[in-house]
Amino acid sequence: MTADAGRVVARALLAAGLASTAPSATGAETVDLEVVQTEVRDSERRAAVWDLSAEDWARYEELMRGRRGVWTPDADPVLVLGAHARTDAERRRYAEAFVMAEHARVEGELAFERAVQAAWARLFPRQPRLAAPAPAPTAERYAVVVDRDCADCARTLRDYLRGAAPVDVYVRGAADDEDLRAWASAHGVDAAEVRRGRITVNHGDGGVPDDGPAVWARRAGRWSAVE
Repeated sequence: MTADAGRVVARALLAAGLASTAPSATGAETVDLEVVQTEVRDSERRAAVWDLSAEDWARYEELMRGRRGVWTPDADPVLVLGAHARTDAERRRYAEAFVMAEHARVEGELAFERAVQAAWARLFPRQPRLAAPAPAPTAERYAVVVDRDCADCARTLRDYLRGAAPVDVYVRGAADDEDLRAWASAHGVDAAEVRRGRITVNHGDGGVPDDGPAVWARRAGRWSAVE
């Protein structure tokens, strides 16, 4: 074998060896595709938790990679999207989604707190909850349950509406949304405060058995009846 022929054979063997040890392009593409699909599924699951679309979630993640993620890293996705809405229609859609989520959260927390109060009364009927209760911290939010035609509720409602803390008003006995709006207007509920979200007006909470008014306060994330 000549020197040139030997060099040709060596190059052929070297090329064959490299080909056998190099990663398959098809295999790498498959791995990349699986990673992308997993990320898409994870994003879809996270979006579904907040009743958002995949497009909504992608925009939220984009916003959080910018200044918004530094300003309020723990802000919920609906609030972030609403604060950075690009049109009035988009802002309204996110505002309605935010209110629906807040309404569901408040009602769930109130229902659980009532269950806790009932459990204490049932399991320890003669044992006081606290021998010497500490002063209650400032309330983060109030829930005021009133009856539509309650004459004694107006003063209580007015006191809480004038306060600094947000208030969720629950009106029992309103016939429909139009009746609820008329009641709110007649009782001095500020429409601007409703638009801001500091005040919400909702159809009544049947979970409070007594006549109105009934007032609950949220402190440190928990609801308790106001004495």
